Amino acid sequence: MNIKEDLLKDAQKVLKNKAVLKTYGIQEIVLKDVVRKYPYHNEYAEVDLKVKLLNLFYSTGIQAINTMVNHIMDISKNSNIDIRLRNGDTSLVSEIAKLQISNGKKRINYSFATKYCALHQPDKFPIYDSIVANVLLLLLKKGEIPPYTLRNRKQTGTKTCKYVREYERALRNYDYFVEVYKAFQQAYNLTSFSFRDVDSYIWGAFKLGGQKYRIEQIAPINPKLCQEYKQA
Repeated sequence: MNIKEDLLKDAQKVLKNKAVLKTYGIQEIVLKDVVRKYPYHNEYAEVDLKVKLLNLFYSTGIQAINTMVNHIMDISKNSNIDIRLRNGDTSLVSEIAKLQISNGKKRINYSFATKYCALHQPDKFPIYDSIVANVLLLLLKKGEIPPYTLRNRKQTGTKTCKYVREYERALRNYDYFVEVYKAFQQAYNLTSFSFRDVDSYIWGAFKLGGQKYRIEQIAPINPKLCQEYKQA
C-alpha cells in the first residue's frame, strides 16, 4: 500500500464527514465568531472570554484563569501581540505558556498556548496536544517520519529509550514542533491541507476510533489516551 496516498485519501474522507465533527464544528463556529468579533487584545473582558471558552471547549486545564488573562494582557502591553500573531511569531507560544502563579511557582501551559495562538491565526500556528505528539512519536519509532536530528544518536540498543524521551521533550520546543509538523505533512502528502485541517483530520479520525482510518492503523496510540480523547 502507498501510505502517502492512503493518508491523503484518509484526510479527505475525515474532513468531508460532517457527522463525525458535528460537536467539534459547533465549538469551532462559536470560537471563530468570538475571535471575529473580538480579534484584539486591548480589553480585559474580551481576552477573558476567549481564554474561558478555549479552556472550556478544549479542556486545556487552565485553573488560574484570571492570572492567565492578566498574563496575556501584560504581554500585549509590552509588545504588540496582535502583530506578532499575524506574523506567526512562534516565540509568542512559549511566552504565553510560562505562567507565574502564587507563591513564586510557575506553570507551563504549552498546549493551551498553542491553541490560543491557533485560535487567532490557525494557518500559522499548529496545535500541540497529546494525540498529535503520540502520533508523531509512533511514526518516528517506525522510521516513517524524518528522523530526530537535535542529537546525533543512533536508534539502537539501550540508547533507543533515551532517544525517544529526548524526542518527546523536543516536541515541547515549539519551533522544533512546527518543523516536525511540517515534515509530517511533507512525508505524507498532506501539504495541500492547512495546519488546522491536519489537526481536524487527526482529531476526527481518533474521535471515531475502531481503526476505521489509516492513521489509526499506522500509529495506534494508547487506548486509554484515545478513550479520554473521545470523551473530550
